Amino acid sequence: MNSKQTETLDRRIAELQLDGYAQYAASSKDANLYYLTSFLAEDPFLFLRKGEQSVLVTSSMEKARALKSSGVDRVLALEDFLKDSFETEVDRATPNMIASVLRECDIKRLGVNADFPVSLADELRRNGYEIAPLSGSIEHSRSIKTVGELEHMAQVQRASEKALADAITILTHSKISGDVLRYKGRVLTSEQLKSAIGQSLINDACAPQDVIASSGEDSALPHLTGSGPVKADSTIVFDVFPQSTTSRYHADMSRTVLRGAPPPELFDMYSAVKEAQNIALKMLRPGISGAEVHLAVMDYFEERGFRTDVNNGQGFIHSTGHGLGLEVHELPFLNKRGGLLEKGNVVTIEPGLYYPNMGGVRLEDVAVITHNGNRNITQFPKEFVI
Repeated sequence: MNSKQTETLDRRIAELQLDGYAQYAASSKDANLYYLTSFLAEDPFLFLRKGEQSVLVTSSMEKARALKSSGVDRVLALEDFLKDSFETEVDRATPNMIASVLRECDIKRLGVNADFPVSLADELRRNGYEIAPLSGSIEHSRSIKTVGELEHMAQVQRASEKALADAITILTHSKISGDVLRYKGRVLTSEQLKSAIGQSLINDACAPQDVIASSGEDSALPHLTGSGPVKADSTIVFDVFPQSTTSRYHADMSRTVLRGAPPPELFDMYSAVKEAQNIALKMLRPGISGAEVHLAVMDYFEERGFRTDVNNGQGFIHSTGHGLGLEVHELPFLNKRGGLLEKGNVVTIEPGLYYPNMGGVRLEDVAVITHNGNRNITQFPKEFVI
């Protein structure tokens, strides 16, 4: 196992004078567990860390696969720890199995992640084990990306850009018909654009997630995916954040385009968002806080006359960005409480403006924090009118 994955965790175990650390979950739904094991499973399994050794306990059916694909030191079959148990109910059999593993590993004081099932923790406590919740250690390690992780993310980013290019091609070949767009003789819909993006991503072994392609009034709601006819002379907001089905890493990218003739206020909104993004990107470096970057974007929008009313969903109503990796939203965050950035962080920069009577504009790139600045891994152009 890569020492980078467990270095912070091992330090926390030592600081709290614990005997070890455990997680019990399905790694397909728990990014921390997948990060620690490199083993993807839909069913829960046990991960245990003691000293410098990592142990994975899974079903006999999955043992061979875990031996082949996981990055742990030992793989054990859970049936070996249930052979003396007469329990058939999962709520009794599982804690018995975990207790058996802990006894074999001579662990009494156990650290667990924040999502460790409460029922399991209570049952282990009743059997004399001391349970101490740990949080943040694995998440921090995940926030510092290795060269290999950055390569995975760049691959997904290229797939995102290829997929969005397919949607832009459809828009480019569409015709304006009143207040809507028509493509190949039919009214173009948000569903068609999302389908084109999704199919391209699937072809590149990426899961599309909830692609956003919203236009007109829909674009003023940041996370509305969009539906119905695509509007002419109005902003069309795309947000693509797929996950690789092989590496499990994500990309994230937003672009705003317009087909037709934009009113002056939309041009002004777009230029303000683009400049706000440039301001944020120039600030990114080790040692600066996410809060500083976010405040600079907020101040710039205010200076340009774009007022924010969060209660009514107007203006700059979300954070400037967030960490990206095995999850779409992870450490670090660029918001009012954002902490210091470190070399190896990967963050999105996605300022946006939203006004119900005009629409929305958002631009999003992904940047890697380097030793003295940052490197933008997003290559897709920013062209407003197409």
